[in-house]
Amino acid sequence: MENLLQDLTGQAKGWLTLFRNNPTVQYGTLGVYLLLWLLFSGLFTSSWVVVGVGIGWAIGKGSEDGNAPPTA
Repeated sequence: MENLLQDLTGQAKGWLTLFRNNPTVQYGTLGVYLLLWLLFSGLFTSSWVVVGVGIGWAIGKGSEDGNAPPTA
């Protein structure tokens, strides 16, 4: 039992090191998470999230207008 626990701990540390040092693994994990979230949350809810992100992007993009704060 103790050997099994040590093996699992060693594998978890190896996966964590791989995750921390490899951006491809990080982006792949994020992509899989987002895909699963999309599939399990439903397309209708996801479409509202996309609309919200688009509105947020449009608000943040408005730095060309005269009301935007000055940038350094």
